[in-house]
Amino acid sequence: MIHEIYHTTNGKVLQNDKDNRFYLEYKGKEYRMAVCALIAFKTKLDQLNIEEMLLSDASLNDIEIIPLCNKEHLMVLTLDEIIEMKDLIPGTLVMLELNSIVQQRIVRALV
Repeated sequence: MIHEIYHTTNGKVLQNDKDNRFYLEYKGKEYRMAVCALIAFKTKLDQLNIEEMLLSDASLNDIEIIPLCNKEHLMVLTLDEIIEMKDLIPGTLVMLELNSIVQQRIVRALV
């Protein structure tokens, strides 16, 4: 079964229970990731300083190339796309954490 975890205007993250993978769909492309790759991607996004990129005069600072953990894909993201990813990926992880908390509470209530 495939569940949508979180979405933004241009992207969404799906969880496939069958293969225990996450699928990032963004602007018509699909990236398959294990949970560790998703967390590693978030870490890379966290290291990007949006404020510094916005204030920089260098046009090269408007684009970042981010290799994904599985090394099958490189993501070339513009500043707008980075800002959207900084919503999409952390939002996904928050929803997963929230789901885990709800399930723990349900189990405690039943036991």
